[in-house]
Amino acid sequence: MSGKVVSFINMKGGVGKTTLCIGIGEYLANYCGKKILFIDLDPQFNTTQSLVNEFNLEEEYLSNYSEGTNQRTVMRLFETQQTIAKRLDLPEPDDILVHLNDNMDLLPGTINLILVETDKDGSKAKKVKKFILNNNLKEKYDFIFIDCPPTISVYTDAALIASDFYLVPIRIDRYSILGIKLLKQVIDRLDDNEGIGIKPLGIVYTMVKELSQKTVQLKTTFESTEIVQEIGMFENMTLQVNDLLVGLQGNIASKYKKSREDIDAICKEFLERIEKYEV
Repeated sequence: MSGKVVSFINMKGGVGKTTLCIGIGEYLANYCGKKILFIDLDPQFNTTQSLVNEFNLEEEYLSNYSEGTNQRTVMRLFETQQTIAKRLDLPEPDDILVHLNDNMDLLPGTINLILVETDKDGSKAKKVKKFILNNNLKEKYDFIFIDCPPTISVYTDAALIASDFYLVPIRIDRYSILGIKLLKQVIDRLDDNEGIGIKPLGIVYTMVKELSQKTVQLKTTFESTEIVQEIGMFENMTLQVNDLLVGLQGNIASKYKKSREDIDAICKEFLERIEKYEV
């Protein structure tokens, strides 16, 4: 089975997207022996900040990765060709990927992504997919996880075009359905224009507090909508763990007993859902 590319995405911020992306990836790598590549396409680059902090690479990132003509960030994929005479080739993996441990690598993000020009001809939106395919990265990694921005942008398009699946982290609140509807509109547009064939892995509730009567009502209403039923719901969820939110030991779910139990259950379901598509 070739590796799978999964976008962690929601058109609404503050839903624990990055925490879930890192949590599943790190657990699959360190507890299940899977090879994981993280690609950080969010200009807030929280995945990058969390992982360089975890592996004590902050100084290296600031001095060698994020600046200069040979910076090792995802920005290199979106460079604009300056002259007609000289073709601009995509960088090699060794030029931009950061090795974290035996099972995890990172294509770092950067705040400089906000400087990328608009994608007038649609070529930038295909750069991530081209980079993955040109370098046979699906043969080198079991999973490539893309942390997406919570906005409609060239990065959102680039992630979805490159992905086999998408997973939607979400909090239980009355505005959640709006983010889901907007996301589905973006995916449907890309499917119509590009025929991307991306498939839903499902929606995961994150940072769930005690289920009050009001929360149960919101949950029931949300899950009864046609769009949610079409995408599907994970049976497992992550509960709110204050130590993880505060980050006393970093932003890695497996470091905290309660969140480790949650991420273990989600990872098992994640793998089961992937396998069902393979049957």
